[in-house]
Amino acid sequence: MAGILREHGFTRVFALKGGYGAWRKAEYPLEDK
Repeated sequence: MAGILREHGFTRVFALKGGYGAWRKAEYPLEDK
């Protein structure tokens, strides 16, 4: 569950920056940052 919550956090941050699509395409691991 922690991973899911963290993923939602990253989704929100990248969505606000408008770079979530690029992040998904690059498939960066959540642990990277």
